[in-house]
Amino acid sequence: MKQVPLLRLIVEEKALLRVLRTIGNQEYHTRHLLKKLGAYGYGHKLLLEAERKGLVKRTIVKNRMYNRLTKKGKDVIKLAKQIGV
Repeated sequence: MKQVPLLRLIVEEKALLRVLRTIGNQEYHTRHLLKKLGAYGYGHKLLLEAERKGLVKRTIVKNRMYNRLTKKGKDVIKLAKQIGV
């Protein structure tokens, strides 16, 4: 039953899943990540939403905001691969 909220997230928010896949196992600073996504305004909104849901951990190092997946974010990607999304 623990996977039900993760499945709901995968089905309802495909754009958020794209942000999580882009981050992957690496750590990007926000500008580089948004440039890689090609969506500055909407991408930043999704990034903040992912942080609010506990999928991304954001830390500040020398005036740069770095983004890294949490365990929950990695679980979402793993589950998406299992179901073929």
